[in-house]
Amino acid sequence: MVFSMQQPFNNLLPPTTNKQPPAPAASAGSARAYRPRSGHLAAGLLGRPCPRRRATRAVRAAVPTNSNGSNEFIRAKNNTIQDTKLPREGEFFEVEMTVRDCEADKYGVVGSAVLAAYMETARQEMLASLGVSTGSIASAGRALAVSKLNVKFVAPLKPGARFVVMVRVVQIKGVRMLMEHLIATLPDRELVSEAMATIVCLNEDYRPTRMFPEMAKLLQVFSPI
Repeated sequence: MVFSMQQPFNNLLPPTTNKQPPAPAASAGSARAYRPRSGHLAAGLLGRPCPRRRATRAVRAAVPTNSNGSNEFIRAKNNTIQDTKLPREGEFFEVEMTVRDCEADKYGVVGSAVLAAYMETARQEMLASLGVSTGSIASAGRALAVSKLNVKFVAPLKPGARFVVMVRVVQIKGVRMLMEHLIATLPDRELVSEAMATIVCLNEDYRPTRMFPEMAKLLQVFSPI
């Protein structure tokens, strides 16, 4: 199932109307919901295990870049998601989340609007981790907008399920930036949904303009090895 929607340019990223409702008091086992596991850039191998062969993971850790010496960047080369047969080279930014009861629809699964909100959360976390402040962009009279979001559904998410949202920049051209999103279950990483979002930069008159300098540099972070 494919879900596609186009939004007017004044639908800003991050929108103020799509914020997650306050979570109830969490138990020790659910305190990590909606928080990134480590805030790192990572490339994960998604895919449902094939009965004939298992997909292998080829990863290497880059030189540690932070002060405590941990590996911030992990790249995967020539990985393929078995569900979609799409190559997955380069880096993804990952955010782990948990489905809350209030996010399920009347059929007991997560709907398209909530999936889009998950992806928005991952985009915001990614931009913040790379030093791009949406607050500074807004205070300067500029804006970011999601002009198009094309979502493909593969499997359902249900309340209590743990999952990971992966996002990366795949193209910057003119006034548009394409961001790829993958949602997969945890810990088995079976593909749930994939999406491509078109992000545009807006000037003070809310008209499309060329990528802001702080956004234009993002592509090199996610380039394949």
